[in-house]
Amino acid sequence: MFDTAGTAPDLSLLLGPHDRAVFLGMADWRTRSGRVESSLFYVVLHRAGAQHWTQACRIVPDGRPGHLSVHVERIAEGDRCVELAAWFGERLHAQRGGA
Repeated sequence: MFDTAGTAPDLSLLLGPHDRAVFLGMADWRTRSGRVESSLFYVVLHRAGAQHWTQACRIVPDGRPGHLSVHVERIAEGDRCVELAAWFGERLHAQRGGA
């Protein structure tokens, strides 16, 4: 479903000291406007005291050398890394014409 290659981007500006980012891979993603963007996919677990939440993030070069755009595609309360990784996979499968 996902391809993997290259060097992971620096996510230090997005992550707190207790947060965790899990790289899922690379793939083309069709945006709501219909544009296709080569994207890196991550699920990010944020932990702030007793609060935990998970984000499904898509990272795209923004056209300026060394700059990236981060798109938060979905947010869920608690540790939902497995669920949001599966959601990304289902969306990619559907975009590629899968049932």
